[in-house]
Amino acid sequence: MNKDNSFNLNEYFELLDKKIQNILLRKEKDILTFDILDTLKTKRNKLISLKERQRQMKIGEIWQEVLGNYDGFINLKVGHETGLDIISYSKKIIIELKNRTNTDNTSSKKSNYLKLANFKKNNLDYKCIYANINANTEKKTMYEISKKIIYEGFEIEHHIGYNFINESPIFFANKTGTAFPICLYCEFKLPINS
Repeated sequence: MNKDNSFNLNEYFELLDKKIQNILLRKEKDILTFDILDTLKTKRNKLISLKERQRQMKIGEIWQEVLGNYDGFINLKVGHETGLDIISYSKKIIIELKNRTNTDNTSSKKSNYLKLANFKKNNLDYKCIYANINANTEKKTMYEISKKIIYEGFEIEHHIGYNFINESPIFFANKTGTAFPICLYCEFKLPINS
């Protein structure tokens, strides 16, 4: 934000640089669960799998920083009383954000819908969004359209992929050309090594 409270894209990118570097430089654990049937090969495979899960979790955190620090939005971080991820008081939007659709099993998806419905119950003027950055296929990620869901009697919007990130008026209304630089930033500034 500038002194006049206007959004500054350069300041936003500088903030993201710091936050993303902190996420990427954070040490990862390499402690595996023990199994009496483990072999050297299964231990190696479990470590590869663990590193991939940790990489995907970091990517999810990065998306939360990218979207939660955008113009008018706040990253609620872990432990917020709502249990949700991102809010905009000025735009009256709250978001539960997932990096991948397979991050949620059926019971955790219901739990997330319930958190959004409970928030909506007490904040009828807010738009409640359940968003997945990536679907389980490239086609769904690139072309899936948003849909409205009624859960516990309250409307929740479900957004997936490219439509949410790059074409959504939620983030990019009246910001001609802003979506493209954010995607470029994410593509070229985030060297996530496994």
